[in-house]
Amino acid sequence: MPQSRVRFIGSRELHRDLPKVLDSLEDPNARFVLTIHSKPKAVLIGAEAFLALLRGHSTDDRLLALQLGALVRGLEAANPTEDLVEIEEPQEELVGV
Repeated sequence: MPQSRVRFIGSRELHRDLPKVLDSLEDPNARFVLTIHSKPKAVLIGAEAFLALLRGHSTDDRLLALQLGALVRGLEAANPTEDLVEIEEPQEELVGV
């Protein structure tokens, strides 16, 4: 099983190395976490990797999501916000035919 290559990259480094980063995104296992002031702001993936996500989540992508979730929650705990509102996901009803 190919190993996901996750790399944290700052906005200045991304600006400086954009052509090289875009070339590396040809690898469907490449992932970049864009940080601004050491805080994760976005995940960069290639077009093929995005299409694969739309088709179904891989184990590597679930692991990345868990790691990013923990990192973001850790940063939020260090910088508490006023009121956190929990958004409920819409639930679809099953309709019999």
